[in-house]
Amino acid sequence: MKAYDPLVVTIGPYHYNKLKERRTPQAMQDHKWHCAWCLLSRCTKSEPNEFNHLLSKCLKILKLKDDFVRGCYSEDLRCLKDDDLALIMLLDGCFIIHVFLNFNGNLHPGDVYKEDDIAAGHEEDILEASKKIKLLTWDTILLDLVKVENQMPFQIIEILFDELKTPGDEDIDLVKIADDLLRPLHPSYPSSTMVHFLTKSYKVRHLLHLFHSTFVPSNDYLKKNKINLMEHTMNFEIIWIPSAMELQHSGVKFVEKGSAISFLDISFTNGTIEIPKVSLHGATSTLFKNLIAFEQCDYLQMGDNYVTAYALFMDYMINASKDVELFELKGIFHNQRGTPDQAATLINELCLQIQDRGDGYLQRLMQEVKIYYESNWHKWRAGLIRDYFSNPWKTLSLVAAVILLLLTIEQSFFAAYSYFRPPS
Repeated sequence: MKAYDPLVVTIGPYHYNKLKERRTPQAMQDHKWHCAWCLLSRCTKSEPNEFNHLLSKCLKILKLKDDFVRGCYSEDLRCLKDDDLALIMLLDGCFIIHVFLNFNGNLHPGDVYKEDDIAAGHEEDILEASKKIKLLTWDTILLDLVKVENQMPFQIIEILFDELKTPGDEDIDLVKIADDLLRPLHPSYPSSTMVHFLTKSYKVRHLLHLFHSTFVPSNDYLKKNKINLMEHTMNFEIIWIPSAMELQHSGVKFVEKGSAISFLDISFTNGTIEIPKVSLHGATSTLFKNLIAFEQCDYLQMGDNYVTAYALFMDYMINASKDVELFELKGIFHNQRGTPDQAATLINELCLQIQDRGDGYLQRLMQEVKIYYESNWHKWRAGLIRDYFSNPWKTLSLVAAVILLLLTIEQSFFAAYSYFRPPS
C-alpha cells in the first residue's frame, strides 16, 4: 500500500532497489554514500588506509550481526547475501546518524556537503545527489523514517555510532535526538505530546517504535481512567456510539481541551466531551495508518493500542462533513486537509479492515457517553433548549407564551371561582 511505501529514502531491506529506477530515490542512495564518507572521514581525517580499515571494520561488525538483523524482519531475506545486508545496514545507518548529528548541530558545515567527496568511485553522482537532496521536502524524509516497512534495528545504529563517533560526540543521546527530530510529525496542534519513559534502560527497537512510544495518554489521565483490562480479557464489550452531531442533538457538548498534555487525553464530564486539538494535513493519513499497523503486530502487549483506539473513536464521531464542521467550530480540528468532506473521508479510512475489539483505553468513556445519550431526560432537555432557548427571540416567545398561559389560567380560575362561590 502507498501509505507504507517510502517516497524518498528507503531504510532496511524491504524496499531496497524497488525504487531504483526513479531518479529521486537513486539520488538518495548516492547521498547515503556521501553520509558514510562524511562519518568515516571524521574519524580518519580522510587518510585512505585508515578510511578503508574503518570501513572494513564496520562491515565486519555488521556481518557478525547478520543473524540478529535477519531475525528483526518477518520476511525471508535469504535472497540477500550477508555482504549485501551488511552494506545496506551500513549505508542506511550512516544516513540516519548523519541526519541525527546534523540536526543536533554536531557536524561542521564542511561535514555536511563537501565539494571533494570521494566514495565508491562515483563522486560525480554523489555531488549531484547532494544537490538534489537539498531540494527535497524535509517533512517527506521524516515521514519515510517512521513508515512500518521502512525500518532498521536501532541497535545497529547505536553500534555504528559507537564505531564512528569522535571525542566531541561522547555525550550524545541518540534516542533524545531522534525524539526531538520526529516531534514535528505529531498531529497535536501545537505538539504537546511528551515521551514518558526515555530512560537508559528503555530499549528502542527502531525509529517507528520510538515514535510510537510518544503516543501515550498522560500519566494523570491514565490514573483517572484506569481500566483493569485483565478482568475483561475474555469478555470485551463492543460499544457503539453515534456521531458528533447526533450526540449534540441529545445534549452532549464538545469543547477543545486546551490543557491536555497529550492529544489522546479525551474526557467526558457532566455531558461534555473535551477533546484536545489536532491538525489534519496531507501526512495525517499516512502517519496514523503506519502507527495503527505497528500496533496490530503480535509482539505488542495488550493495552498499547492507543492510536487505534483514538482512530476508532474518531471514526464513530465523524460520519459526514457536518461532524467535521462541528469539530472545526469547537476548535478540535485544525483542518488543513481541504474541505470537510475530505477530512471526513480521511478519518473514516484510517481503520478500514480494523475491527473494534472493545479493549481500547476509551471504552469507559464511550460507555458513559452511551448511557448519557440513551437517557430520555437528556434528550428532552436538549430538545427544549434547542427549540426554545437557542436564540433570544425564541426565548422571548416562550416567556410570552408562558405569561399568556398563566394569565389564561388565572382568568379561568377566577371565572370558575365566581361561578361556584358567587358573592353574597
